[in-house]
Amino acid sequence: MSKYLFIGNRRFVLEKLLERETDVEIVCVAGTHLERDPFLSKHKYSSVGSKRETMDIIARGEFDFLISNGLPYILTMEQLPPRNYINIHPSFLPDLRGVDPVLGAILFKKDAGATCHVIDSGIDTGDIIAQVRIPFTEDLGASLLYQLSFFAEQEVFELAHDKGFRAISPQEEKPGLIYFTRSQQTRYLDFSASTESIIQTVKAFDNKNQGAILRIDNNEILCYSAWVSHNLYLKKVFESSCDNEIVLAYEDTIVVKRSGGFIFFGKIRELPPGLIGKILV
Repeated sequence: MSKYLFIGNRRFVLEKLLERETDVEIVCVAGTHLERDPFLSKHKYSSVGSKRETMDIIARGEFDFLISNGLPYILTMEQLPPRNYINIHPSFLPDLRGVDPVLGAILFKKDAGATCHVIDSGIDTGDIIAQVRIPFTEDLGASLLYQLSFFAEQEVFELAHDKGFRAISPQEEKPGLIYFTRSQQTRYLDFSASTESIIQTVKAFDNKNQGAILRIDNNEILCYSAWVSHNLYLKKVFESSCDNEIVLAYEDTIVVKRSGGFIFFGKIRELPPGLIGKILV
C-alpha cells in the first residue's frame, strides 16, 4: 500500500485523495483557506509557513507520493530524496504557469483548466500526467472560474490516480504562452487601454478578497463588476461630456463616459464625494 504526503492550501484534491487512500499525511500551508476550513478539523495535520519548513518535512518524511496542490514554495528538488513528486496546477499547461493562472485566464482570455504533472526543477514545467480543459467564455469572471477550477483539479487528480501517476508527455513549448503572477499594479484600471481590456481587468479581480482599483485623485476605489451601456438617452444627456469623465455616481455605481458608450463600475462599497466631472487616466 502506497503512502501519501499531501501539502497544499485548499481541500478539494485532498478530499479525493482521502476517499481513495488511507495512509495520508496532511500538511497545510499556514494562514490559507485550507487551515480555516472546517473540513480540516476532522483530520490530523501539521502546518508549514516557509519553504525551509516545507523542505524539512519532505526530507524527513516517509512517503511514496507527494501531492502538492497550492503550495506557494518552489521545491529545491536536488535536495530531496527520490520519491514521486506530483503537482496539481489550475491551468491547462504549459499555458499560464505561475502563481495566479485563474486570474491570468480571465485577464488574457485564455482557456483554463487543471493539469497534474511531475514536479521538476522548473516552475510548473514537469511532464504531464493528466489534463482537464475549461474553455474560455465571455461570461466568466475570476470568482466563478475559481469554483470551476476546483472541480477540474478534483477531476484531473482522479484521472492521474487511476493511471498510477505515470507521465504521458513532456510539456510542449510554443509561442504565446503566458506566465502570470499578479502584482498590485495589475489591479489598477488603465483608462488609456481599450474598453474591452478594462472590463477584463475587473472580471479578473471580481472576487471579494481583491477588486479592481479605480484611481481618482488620492482615492483608490475597489470595484467588483463592470459592464458597458450604449443607451441612446444616456448618450444624449452626456453628449457634451469628455471621454473618461465620471458622469454619474449613485448607490454603489460609477458611470464613466467612453468613446461610443459608457462603462458602469459596480459593487463599490463606499463612494467618496465629489466624483462627478473627474477625468480618469
